Amino acid sequence: MSAATSTTDSTTTNTTNTPTFTTDPTAPTNTTSAPTSTTGSAALATKTSTPTPSTNTPGSRSPCQKDPCKGGSSCVNLHDRWFCLCLEGYYYNTSTCNKGKIFPGTITVNIASTSGLEDENSMAYQELHFKITKFFEKAFDSSDYGQTVIGKLSTSPSARSAMHTVDVAVVNIFLETTKQTEETVSRAIERAIKHSANEFTSYIEQDRCDYYGCEKENGQDDCTSGLLCQCKPGLLRPNPQIPQCVALGPKCPDDCNTQNTEKQCLVKDSWNATCVCPPGYKEDDRGICQQCAFGYSGVDCEDSFQLILTIVGTIAGILILGLVIAIILVSSMNKRRNVEQQKLIENDFQNRKLRNTGFSNLGADGSIFPKINMNLPKESQPQNPYVIQGGIPRADY
Repeated sequence: MSAATSTTDSTTTNTTNTPTFTTDPTAPTNTTSAPTSTTGSAALATKTSTPTPSTNTPGSRSPCQKDPCKGGSSCVNLHDRWFCLCLEGYYYNTSTCNKGKIFPGTITVNIASTSGLEDENSMAYQELHFKITKFFEKAFDSSDYGQTVIGKLSTSPSARSAMHTVDVAVVNIFLETTKQTEETVSRAIERAIKHSANEFTSYIEQDRCDYYGCEKENGQDDCTSGLLCQCKPGLLRPNPQIPQCVALGPKCPDDCNTQNTEKQCLVKDSWNATCVCPPGYKEDDRGICQQCAFGYSGVDCEDSFQLILTIVGTIAGILILGLVIAIILVSSMNKRRNVEQQKLIENDFQNRKLRNTGFSNLGADGSIFPKINMNLPKESQPQNPYVIQGGIPRADY
């Protein structure tokens, strides 16, 4: 059985498709609808994957512009080559999509550099893509192998060398009527790894039920038909024709985002959602969000930073005001004391001058020459010749 067709402008090469998908069924998965038309029962199938970007990186060509893929498949660009991608559980063969049986797992690849692997349009990703697909083509060369789907990449440096190891999630698809089992597929891959030990390190198979996100109803149930298996708790099948069970987003209570309560829906994790009051509000006994009291904020009004800041600011203002008043009082007292000291200094200076001149006291007017009162008889007082001794004559008019 030939593998999926991949080509350049004029060269045809056998290879497989490389959609990005989630291998952990318990984690939320993005569901992207693949082409709606296909052959047979594939028309209702859907691929759970992250679509490859439809635009090319600068400098790369766009071979998918010619729409080379047929049979309901979609064209996916790499760096300068393309391949046809069918829906989940189908493989591309000779311009048609055929239903197959999947065998998921993870293979570890040795690589010198991981630069550019995050870009599916880069040359590094294209080289890794063909390196892996050719490895599986060789490993299942004599079987009813159909195609390999390359999933997400996880890189890590090697502790013993400069090489890096890349864990690649893959899904090997065989004919729907194949006799292959998980054991036979794993043994074939392990034999191929022994012959390519420098490039590939190990392979770990994944349980098909875990890949689909289904429960095993009994020990013999291998979830061959993903459409019939029962989803695990917390997972739902968004469409009856989608094999994967995915984790839908948590549903918020109906009383959220109403004018009466002012509540908001808060998604705490992938499974739980709850109604809470927005920051700055707190729920009262009636279940209504009330604005926080003065000084409080945050979720459930638990942040008292504003109150602390207000108290500290008030205390600081009082202290500053008291300090200013104290400075004014001290300055006024010092000024009064300086005036008194100046008077004492002046008096002391005058007394020193009197002692130096032989006088013991100051005059009445503060001069250094005191006035002396002499009690002399009136007759002995000197007469002023200019003083009129008689009375002033009266006016005769």
